[in-house]
Amino acid sequence: MKEEAYTSLICKKFCNYYKPGKETELCGGYFYLKQYITSRELDGIIEIFHLNNEAVPVQGLSFLCDKCDFREDGCDFFVNKSQIPCGGYLIISRLLYYLNF
Repeated sequence: MKEEAYTSLICKKFCNYYKPGKETELCGGYFYLKQYITSRELDGIIEIFHLNNEAVPVQGLSFLCDKCDFREDGCDFFVNKSQIPCGGYLIISRLLYYLNF
């Protein structure tokens, strides 16, 4: 289940696919961010690292898609290899890119 603080930071701010009312489904990035970082820490990370919703090339993030509720029949990024991933994926990829991983 989504929490409003995380939804505001991850979905509303970063995800082009966000639709209100889908609070029971989580993207893989949301799952990992919520599991390992408090919403306050996440807000600070976004601010400190000036993260935006621009996609960057980062390899090895397929583990995020493995936990995604949208993977099989609702993820354009996974199914169609579109250029725009979900908000959680964007945040994690931008952070890793910034940290040179």
